[in-house]
Amino acid sequence: MAKTRFFTDISKEQKLDFIALLETGKKESTQAELNGMCGGRNFIWHWTESHGRSGGILLGVNFDVIEVGSIVDGDLFYQVQVKE
Repeated sequence: MAKTRFFTDISKEQKLDFIALLETGKKESTQAELNGMCGGRNFIWHWTESHGRSGGILLGVNFDVIEVGSIVDGDLFYQVQVKE
């Protein structure tokens, strides 16, 4: 909980438009949790579950600033293609 609160505060302070977290260790996140992490801004989210206590990728993009064309899932990565 403390890590989530810390990250939420940093995200709001720095007005982040792109968030990528590796080794999240989470099986799932609710939309309310994700919206809280980005300060209620219009983010789209994409994630991969962790396997056991390791792994997991969480990717968030501010859709008002960055127009995403597609997201490609790799085994250990995401590739984001931005519309120009």
